[in-house]
Amino acid sequence: MKKSLTILASLLLLIAIIGCKSQLTNPSGNNISGNLDKLEIELIESADTSKPMRVLQTDNLQDSLVLRKQSSDIIPGKDIQTIEHLIARMYSTVTDTASMGVGIAAPQIGISRNVILVQRFDKEGEPFESYLNPVISGYSKMKQDCREGCLSVPGIRGTTKNRSYAIMIEYNTLSGEIKRELVEGYTAVIFQHEIDHLRGILFFDHL
Repeated sequence: MKKSLTILASLLLLIAIIGCKSQLTNPSGNNISGNLDKLEIELIESADTSKPMRVLQTDNLQDSLVLRKQSSDIIPGKDIQTIEHLIARMYSTVTDTASMGVGIAAPQIGISRNVILVQRFDKEGEPFESYLNPVISGYSKMKQDCREGCLSVPGIRGTTKNRSYAIMIEYNTLSGEIKRELVEGYTAVIFQHEIDHLRGILFFDHL
């Protein structure tokens, strides 16, 4: 009975999702002008994967300029080792005691590329997973209130009231495969928060 109710609830959420359409080649829809440049590669490879990177802060003018930029896509299948190095350093950063969080976007560590890490509270073991060129292709009409903060916004927290309860996401894997899935609840908020970073949007813009 419980399983039937869960399936029914998921079907209702799928019906409530609006604006869903498949993104066949380039999920984020941004222009791709090439993969990582020399300065980005130098920053990423300036230390080994166990070393966290500096998190940009909104109370620093130069940092703010980077945080407010729209990021560019990553070309799947190219520079795979460097992108893996980037993802590993993002993980070391978001799990570091000095900057622990539930998600991080590449612009927060000075790389204006469409890469995010999200802790999947909706999966067993609550793992961190990486996503290239993620886009939200559908939002549920149902909203949820969520208390939010940000690694890049010191000293400010607030309750957003316009985050969708369920979203449809599309993204690339490292090999270039395009995947699509429905995400619900708190994990959906994390995705919305991190994908906002790729567009230069900060959580307090929603307050």
